[in-house]
Parts: sequence; structure tokens; C-alpha cells
Amino acid sequence: MGCETQPIVGFGPVLELEQLQALVADSDWEAIVAADIDCGEPSDTCAEVHAIRADACLRLAIQLPVDASATRGRTRQLLDAAESGYRQALLLHHSSASPSMASYHGGLLLTLSERRNRLDASVRERTLDRENQKLLAAANQARAQVPDSALGFIYTASALLYHALLKESGGNRCQGLGQAEAMLKQTPAPPAELMNDHQRLQTLIEQELRKSHCAQAPGPA
Repeated sequence: MGCETQPIVGFGPVLELEQLQALVADSDWEAIVAADIDCGEPSDTCAEVHAIRADACLRLAIQLPVDASATRGRTRQLLDAAESGYRQALLLHHSSASPSMASYHGGLLLTLSERRNRLDASVRERTLDRENQKLLAAANQARAQVPDSALGFIYTASALLYHALLKESGGNRCQGLGQAEAMLKQTPAPPAELMNDHQRLQTLIEQELRKSHCAQAPGPA
């Protein structure tokens, strides 16, 4: 099914890979998210079909106002569909060594991070922690499957930092912050598009370590 707020009957036409690629070339993201996807066999082609629509859903979600909550409405539907699409792409992808694997993992991580960061003040702490744990699990999987990519390391560090600030205090918080710092130090050299994220996360960890009066000895990863 597509990821529109009010899906039309049939959820839009079934589109093949070539048709989706043409819509990507035209930047017609709305048409892509409205499309029906009928491709469930393990193959790189089916994986790409699901990933294309996931990319479109994520792109539209990111374009929504920053205060659009992930708990309801179009934001939630777009992010849910993006997550489902990336997970399908990873499941169906046939060539584990393909560069597409890093792209699919990256899309899933960005989707889960976007949802976590868009949860509003009405959400209880356990829900925030649950969404952060989903991000942590996906980041650990990315580190295992694409260990040469910085993505899994950066998002693991982000999830560890978030958990430390959300759930821990005193010495336990310092240990959690140390784990985040240690993970970030293990990161392979990030590409240019991730340098700002890497630097911002490093700065935030250092600030929180000082604020919590922690000795900056990293905890076990």
C-alpha cells in the first residue's frame, strides 16, 4: 500500500522499477508514494522498488514542518511506510556486498532517527526509549552488515547518547556517555555528507560529559 494520508481506492497503480525510476527523474515524489508495489521475491530489483518508494516517503516526511509530530497524521504514515520499505529492501536484497546495502541501511537509520526526534511532548518516556532502542538495534545491524560505513557507528553513538540522557543519572549517565564517545571514536572515516553530523555529535557528547562532571574515560562499547 502507499503512504498517503487518505489513500485512494487501490492505493494507486502498480508501478514497475522503470516507471518508478522515471518518476524519480521527474522528482514526482507524491506519485511514487501513491504507487502500489507488487514485488515480494528476493531480488535486487524488488529491493530497489521498495527502496525507491521508501526514499520518497522519507523525503516528503522530512519536508514537513519541524513541529509535525510523528505520533499522528501524515508524518506518521510517511515514516511508517518508509521504515517498512527499507526493511523490505534489506530483506529482499540479494547481493549482500552491493553498495545498495549501505544506502538501504542509511535510509532506515535516518527514518528511525527522524521518527524518534519528531515525537512530541505527549509521548511517555517508555515510548521515547522504545523508539530509541529500535534505532540502536538497526544501527548495530548496519555496523555488522556494512562495517566499512560510518553510518552504523554514528547512529549507534547517537542512540547511546540519547539513552544516557533519557534514562540515566549520576555514574550510570557518565558510563552511557562514555560508551557513546567510544563508539564515535571507532567510526570509519565519514564521507563528506556525514562530517557535520559526526562533528555535531562529538561536540554534544563532550558538552554532556562536562555538564555531568564525568571523567572522559570511555565506557565499554
